[in-house]
Amino acid sequence: MSKQGKRNSDNAAGASAQPKGFRADRRAALAALGYGAAAAALTPMLAATAQAQKAPVKGKEPTKEELEAAYAETEKLVVKGSTPDRPGIADWAQVQGQNLSWPAKYYLPWPAGIAHDVYQGWNGNKIGPPRATHMQKQNYYAWDFHIVRGEYMCAARDGKVTNVSDKEPPGNENANVIYIEHADGETSVYAHIGSDTALVAVGDKVLAGQKICQGSNESMHLHFCIWKGMIDYPCRFIDYTPFNGVPQYGAAIASGNKEPDESVTGGIKANYAKGEAAFAAKDYLNALKFYMAATAVEIRIQEYEASLERIGECRGLIDAEVADAIKGAKAGDFAGAETRFKEIRKKYGDYASGRIDAALEELKSDPKFKEWVERQRAERLWLTARAAEKFEKWDDALAAYRELKKLYKKEEPEYKEIQKKLAQLGKAKILEE
Repeated sequence: MSKQGKRNSDNAAGASAQPKGFRADRRAALAALGYGAAAAALTPMLAATAQAQKAPVKGKEPTKEELEAAYAETEKLVVKGSTPDRPGIADWAQVQGQNLSWPAKYYLPWPAGIAHDVYQGWNGNKIGPPRATHMQKQNYYAWDFHIVRGEYMCAARDGKVTNVSDKEPPGNENANVIYIEHADGETSVYAHIGSDTALVAVGDKVLAGQKICQGSNESMHLHFCIWKGMIDYPCRFIDYTPFNGVPQYGAAIASGNKEPDESVTGGIKANYAKGEAAFAAKDYLNALKFYMAATAVEIRIQEYEASLERIGECRGLIDAEVADAIKGAKAGDFAGAETRFKEIRKKYGDYASGRIDAALEELKSDPKFKEWVERQRAERLWLTARAAEKFEKWDDALAAYRELKKLYKKEEPEYKEIQKKLAQLGKAKILEE
């Protein structure tokens, strides 16, 4: 994967140095479903909640699986509704967002290198009643950032524009908004924008860092929050490391929200073009590989979106060939099905093998096909076992022969041969150790 332009994570309040393992890479987090960039920042939080969420020992960088598990457990508490007792929400006088297990998927919503003040944080942070407006439904996880007319707001993440309202005149500019929907169903909300300043329209695809509008001299701030199903969701920023990525009231923070490096988008376009050439040649396996490469990093340009669709098409075409071979077997043409399987495996590699194996597993429950399916499985296991034995991968060979042993009866010569193999391999493994 090409290297991407690094984000600035400096902030005017004086952020500490990035922790070891922190990835400021433009899209690394999204390449790992939004979790990679959060790893370093989440380490202390996950350690604090280890017992509840089976997090890693303090000091170890959590794995993608551990981050996903922590996220899933936290989301169960988030989705119950807009209430002040959800994860990350503290009393208004306290620091917000601590011990929150949540992926950082968004960038600060204004251009890189520019600093803006935090007018209000989560739950009316440091302001409190009666002046705070974030101590109510759909706003507990919201921020107000000091942005005025002439200063730009940017998309905080790639997505699709679903609502644009910038026609309310001065005196009612607080009603002007832009919504951007993201791949996981979350929507970023940009409220109180300046009249007639929208640079996007409903249906537009936008990239993080792309300018979308200006601020308002009436509200003097951008009201920013994340919604999903009309419930406010937490947001941790990739380009802001203090306080677990959750800005606090009174801070002046600088954005690292740059538009994607052209070399990255160029790589996506190039892989898509190669995928299209392979697809036209009906070389669906290589097409699939190129399309997968084009979507390895989530930058939702046209070629990225088109690659996602093509991935589904390629898989569907390969699956159709497998289904046709299975259909022949069900009609009693076992020899023809076996020939087709060999052709499909040679043509489409491991992906097709997995689909064939899954289809055969379903047939195994039918007595009419059980014996034939087991023979197919045996042939595959013999090949696997012998290849592992040849390359002295003793554990893999032992596992394959043990599976083979289950397919034969004790009186069959294959069973006795497998017994000998298991004994020989066991000795070879001991000698090597």
